[in-house]
Parts: sequence; structure tokens; C-alpha cells
Amino acid sequence: MAPRTPLNFLLAIFPGYQLLDLAGPMDIFNILSLEQPDTELTLTFISDTLDPVASKPLPRKNAAWSFDLESAFPHTKGKVNTTFNQYLTPDTTFDEYLKAAEAGELNQEGRLKPVDVLFIPGGFGSRVQRVHPDGSKTSNVQALVDFIPKIAPHIQEAIITVCTGSDILARTGLLDGRRATVNMYRFQSVVEQNPTVKWQNWARWVRSQASEAGDKGVAVDIWSSAGVSAGMDVTLAFITHHYGGLKVSREVAKKLEYDWREIEEAAVDPLYIKHYAK
Repeated sequence: MAPRTPLNFLLAIFPGYQLLDLAGPMDIFNILSLEQPDTELTLTFISDTLDPVASKPLPRKNAAWSFDLESAFPHTKGKVNTTFNQYLTPDTTFDEYLKAAEAGELNQEGRLKPVDVLFIPGGFGSRVQRVHPDGSKTSNVQALVDFIPKIAPHIQEAIITVCTGSDILARTGLLDGRRATVNMYRFQSVVEQNPTVKWQNWARWVRSQASEAGDKGVAVDIWSSAGVSAGMDVTLAFITHHYGGLKVSREVAKKLEYDWREIEEAAVDPLYIKHYAK
């Protein structure tokens, strides 16, 4: 049976996302949507509030918390440039979307579409702590970590993670016992925090099929990539699988003038050999 064609993408964002983690893959889908106009792809940005979300560590407007930058950037003693920045505006919030999903109100013709694919980028924001007025700290991505297991039963096709997006997913327990890769530079710290995942740090991208999900897992494919630019590779592999084969993804890569090396699933990335193999 041919794979189902995913239409609706839900892209989670948080302060401190890595721009290329999502911009590269989304531009690939931009090209695909132009090439296949009858494949009516949709994209929804989601976050914990509707405030614009910065790619640098800037709290939301009127936020009652700050960032613990000294712990996240000890080499600069917490000094971080926040004047060269990009913002994305969410379409909905975790709470609003989850409420609609649980009420059966997600509708292909409505504002909030059913979720075929949940897309989770990474970035330093995934490992920064928020400091509250009472001195307590919470993860900058805690709202996302809480949201993922609740929305997981409503995901129709797949979860895609880029870079340390797989670290975020691993914190939910949904990667337990499943294969995944992650940013090679961050690999050691991610493994220490999430030892129950079958990490494949040599891989540029990994597809953990739904059949690999355990009793407590979510029965959808989980596609993960290594760091930053590798998100383009996992996206092209995803297109190969779902939108017409290798010919289609090669044409998309050609139009982007991206030198796609077509590294196979879970194969050793030459960048791993160059920089990390011992």
C-alpha cells in the first residue's frame, strides 16, 4: 500500500530556536508546494503564547521571567547578542490547539487543521532555563515537552525533529527504545540526559518506523536529523517517501541548488568521520 500523503504540518517554536533548523526544511516544502499545487499542504506555527517568538534569548513581551544565560553561555559569562534577531509569529497556542483536538474540532476546512506531521526544531533555547521572580527555574521548552505527549495520539503520520529537537522529544519518553540521531556536537550531553534512546550519533538522519514504538510509545514514524543543515536531508528523505519518490526530491534539491549527498537512512555521515570519529 502506498504511503499516505501528509498535508498538515504543525511546527513548534520557542525562544532560541535555530533558524536553519526550520527555515531549510520549510523552504524545501515551499518548493514542493509550488511543484505539486494539488497537494494542498498547510503549515501552522504553534507556541505557548501568540507573542512573536525570537531566535535569540529574548523573553516574550510582559514575561514575568528572564533567561539564565550565564549557565547556558559560560564561555561568554552570559553575554549574548540579541540585536541581530529574527521573529516568527505563532498561529495558535499549545492550549488552544490541544483543546480543539480533544474536542474533535480540528477540521481540514477550518483554521485549526488536523495534525499529520509535528515538526520540532532545535536550538540553544532547548537547553536554556527560565528564571522566575521567586528564583525557581524551569526549562524554556517545558510547555512544549508537556504538550507533545498530549497531542501525540492525534498525530496521523509522523514526527520530524531537527538537531536538538530530538532531545526535546526524548524528554517526553516517546523516544524510549527507539532509534534517533541528534546534533553531533551536543551528542554527549543529550545521551547522558536521555539514556533510554537508541542514539545513532553517526547518522545524518534516521527514520524510526511506527512498528518500533513500544507499548507506551506513539505509533507514528519518527524522522530525526543531526545538527542544523541535516534537517534539509531528513526533509528530502521524507519527500522521497511520501510525495513521489527520489525523482521529486532530487528536483527540489536542484531548484534549491542544494548539494544533496543522498546519504542513506542511518548510514555514517562523512561529517561524523571528519569531525567526531575516534
